[in-house]
Amino acid sequence: MTPEQDVTFDADAFMQQTVDEPMATEFAIVDVGTYKAMVHDFTSEIFQKIDFEYKKGDRAGQPGSMLKCDLPFVLLDDAQRAKLNKADGQLLLVNRQMIIDQTSDGQLDFGINKNVALGNVRAAVGQNKKGAWGIANLRGAGPLMVKVAHETFKRSDGSPGKKAVVVSCAPLRT
Repeated sequence: MTPEQDVTFDADAFMQQTVDEPMATEFAIVDVGTYKAMVHDFTSEIFQKIDFEYKKGDRAGQPGSMLKCDLPFVLLDDAQRAKLNKADGQLLLVNRQMIIDQTSDGQLDFGINKNVALGNVRAAVGQNKKGAWGIANLRGAGPLMVKVAHETFKRSDGSPGKKAVVVSCAPLRT
């Protein structure tokens, strides 16, 4: 803030202000499309263990659990940054939600139809190769292309909401 902008907040004066325009009631979100992106930095907070009860099949009524991962991506798109009024330095983040398949001893599962979404992210950033690898290697990886879609969800008050999500990844074509 410059000295000219350093104004002491006056709550009484603020309460007397009037406006003549309606305010937004929903956040604007990234448009559906394909964007150049980077994997953003992340911590272990991207993981969430979800306990549930099977509803169908031969395990109906039995407890289960799964590991959810919300991997963050920074979109590198000036048009979307401008549309969403992002200031310089503000990141345009969109997550890729994945279920992480684990073996019975808690390791990443490399079996058939296991961790396909994670494998696609690794392939898109050139990390899906033999050799020592950990999910932390994805921090800052890229650039890559991500496809963004809109997903509806139910808010805690029961009202519907819409959010932008990454639904697929691909290598950057040069």
